[in-house]
Amino acid sequence: MRLLLILLAINGLIFWGLWARVSAVFPRRKLLARVVLSAVYWLLLIPTFLLPFWPDAPLWLSLPSMTWQFAMLCFGIWIIVFSFPWQVARQVRARLKAADTVDERRRELLKRAALVPPAVLVAGSIAGATGAMADPVVRMISQPTPKDMTSLHGLRIVQFSDVHIGRFMRPEHLKEIVAAVNALNADIVVCTGDLLDHDMEQLEDAQMMLRGVKHRHGLFMCLGNHEYYAAGQKFDQLIAGVNETGCVMLRDEHRRVDFGGDHLWMLGVDYPGRRQPAASFDEALKDVADDGAPRIVLAHNPSSFWEGRTRQIDLQLSGHTHGGQVSLGRVGQYELSPVLPFELYHAGEYEHDGRKLYVNSGTGQWMPIRVNCPPEITVIELV
Repeated sequence: MRLLLILLAINGLIFWGLWARVSAVFPRRKLLARVVLSAVYWLLLIPTFLLPFWPDAPLWLSLPSMTWQFAMLCFGIWIIVFSFPWQVARQVRARLKAADTVDERRRELLKRAALVPPAVLVAGSIAGATGAMADPVVRMISQPTPKDMTSLHGLRIVQFSDVHIGRFMRPEHLKEIVAAVNALNADIVVCTGDLLDHDMEQLEDAQMMLRGVKHRHGLFMCLGNHEYYAAGQKFDQLIAGVNETGCVMLRDEHRRVDFGGDHLWMLGVDYPGRRQPAASFDEALKDVADDGAPRIVLAHNPSSFWEGRTRQIDLQLSGHTHGGQVSLGRVGQYELSPVLPFELYHAGEYEHDGRKLYVNSGTGQWMPIRVNCPPEITVIELV
């Protein structure tokens, strides 16, 4: 309820910003413009406000509403970062040069231009909603392996992450994802968390997916934050439900996986909260032999790599960030997205002193908006 009130307050401020712009652009039809804006703005938002109480809202209703909410939140950021400072600068300049004549044509042009950013953001969000519902792309990466461990060469690990079984993951789409994973001829399949979205009722579909995934040497999973949201007080039931499918839930622990005469170590660390990453890595690495075999860590939150890169691991596989939802490209190890100011490790490959991190952009979605950041399945080939 507190989150809902905060969201209402934020939307009220954003609505006021649009109200002022519309009133300035349509002075002769101000009343009509305000009525239309009020109806469109709040009617489109009603399904978003109801989603916490209406988890089974149909996609045709919830998707446009969430798309509109995303666009309006982006517009709010635009106001804070660009529009408000610019307006303040204009006011200061006007006071300093009060004697200047007012260019009415320029003023009218600026009033109309004020509606361009929200229009662009709405159009971009609609395109992003279309992108979020697209089939996942397959990304290939390679992971160096000791030359003498020949049985591991060519081994394929297929990663999916952040499926978020729930309101934005149709059952038929879930089956398509299973088919896409199975087509990749995996030796090992891993899920790096957030398989469920928000409710234990989604466990049945999660079990169906895990049972349907084909592999030759194992299926492993680590916990995401949404598993905690979904389970609530039924956490043991969730763990048991996952393990019943044959999937191994790695919660600050490890497993040795044998291939011919060689092997690798598969580890999983918990989502930060129950333990801090340092303690999770301590527990997961305990009793792992220092035998030169590859050590692959499943960690839902890529921020765990700040700790992981100081440990004797070879590769960390993560998800959680959905690639930032919006990507403007990549410069070196910097993925240009809204997440970058808050988290360096949020999409694609990273390397630090020989330790590698790969962040899957998510196979499903919680916020159904993706711009230049499609859903993803990753294939990691040991070479």
